[in-house]
Amino acid sequence: ITRREFIKAAGGFVCATVFGHGQVDAAKDNAGTPPNILFLITDQHNSGVLGCAGNPIVKTPHLDRLAAEGARFTNAVCATPFCSPTRASFVTGQWPHTHGIVKNIDKNMIGLKDNTIGTEQLLFDSGYVTRQMGKWHLGNLRDLRCYNDDEEDALSQEAFRKWLQEQPRTKWHKARKNEVVEGEVAFSPEMYKFHLTWSRQKKPRGQDLSIIGRSLRPPELTFEWWLTEQCIALIRKYKHKNFMITWSVNPPHPLWVVPDPYYSMYDPAKIKLPPNWHDRPEAYKDSQPAQMGRMMGETLIREYLRCYYGLVTMIDDCIGRILKALKEEGLEQKTLVLFTSDHGDMQGGHGMPCKSLPAFYEEIIRVPLIVRYPGQIRHGSVVSTHVGSVDIMPTFLDYTNVPVPKSTQGVSLRPLLEGKVSKDDRPAFCERGIGDTGTFSRMIRTREWKYCVFADGRKELFNLAHDPWEMTNLADSKSHSADQMKLHRMLIEQMEKTSDPARRRIART
Repeated sequence: ITRREFIKAAGGFVCATVFGHGQVDAAKDNAGTPPNILFLITDQHNSGVLGCAGNPIVKTPHLDRLAAEGARFTNAVCATPFCSPTRASFVTGQWPHTHGIVKNIDKNMIGLKDNTIGTEQLLFDSGYVTRQMGKWHLGNLRDLRCYNDDEEDALSQEAFRKWLQEQPRTKWHKARKNEVVEGEVAFSPEMYKFHLTWSRQKKPRGQDLSIIGRSLRPPELTFEWWLTEQCIALIRKYKHKNFMITWSVNPPHPLWVVPDPYYSMYDPAKIKLPPNWHDRPEAYKDSQPAQMGRMMGETLIREYLRCYYGLVTMIDDCIGRILKALKEEGLEQKTLVLFTSDHGDMQGGHGMPCKSLPAFYEEIIRVPLIVRYPGQIRHGSVVSTHVGSVDIMPTFLDYTNVPVPKSTQGVSLRPLLEGKVSKDDRPAFCERGIGDTGTFSRMIRTREWKYCVFADGRKELFNLAHDPWEMTNLADSKSHSADQMKLHRMLIEQMEKTSDPARRRIART
């Protein structure tokens, strides 16, 4: 199917026979009425760490149910495998080299401004109530008119810390025998030894990734739990208005610290390491994740995975409470819910935890993506078409009847969500760096292949059909030179179409 045919299909009519009777009734109720938008974002969520994605260990009943009631995408790929660039792509529908945010935004950097043409700005201008909760990572939230409201201050980390100070510590958990306590974290003896070694050797700035263990703070006193209560309050407050609420939480991004009962929910010994655990690529041996993996070994990698799984389940419970509130307020049928993440996590792949390596491995580029809108999306749909971060903004605008700006580089997922397009073999793309100067890299992924180019001339080629764990780089294989050339030309075409500054630094052949 061509891009033009794909976009044209968005205007088609959904045949009622596709849906069950309840969904048809919901479609009639929603006819002509734009939905509310509930945008749920986790951070660093590996696409395979969901029960509905086939993970036999992790417990995610609420997200599994959301997928059963909507559509799940199996090949959703982030714009850039770290936070700020992808999050800006969520908002703008543009690639990072276009919107210009190619690094993580800290307090001293300029982020999105009020001239940003983005989902929330456009919906706000159309009369929607817009609220952003939790992680933003795109500069000063109040710089955007859609969020320049005193109510945003009541949803901030500062408001949470003030609330937390007023809570009694009688509910805090106690340390167990043999645990080593530092602050409010209880470490296993082995993990604490690693923590001390890593902290002394690496002298980490910012987050110390070696803080991994059981939190002594109970779930109901975590920022995520508090943020969930604030989200529920907003849903109830604005139930008679059109709203877009973005609930964005840090877990399962580090720190990998999780309270009971979630910590004790998983036995590290029962968590299997991935097939590529022993594959240690030379190109990334000096990266922070590779160094961590070598120092941690199998036992501590399993402990990190245990905490990661616990965080995912805790967040799933929070999402369950939000979805319950939607239903209680009679908004379930009137609200489009979209759940995704900004990038993935290595999960021990190639011997590494975390995500901070300059690669495009499956573990960090693929993300979960689930969409539910009763009456419009068939229950239990599974979509294998490649989709990306840039497609979320035009999807929201399509469903809310707001014109999609010409500057948008993504396309609406509505045809895929409603089954109007049965086959679409478009590839996925991912990028690092703006490409005009300095370090950059680009990736193209098809159903069978992945091809990556780097500023230093290095290339990677993986046959995903036969090597899904990416353990054999075929970039120097003469027998696959034709496949590589085809992918290279497809990548060049994408770069030229999107006016990518890195194009002039990559040869056509």
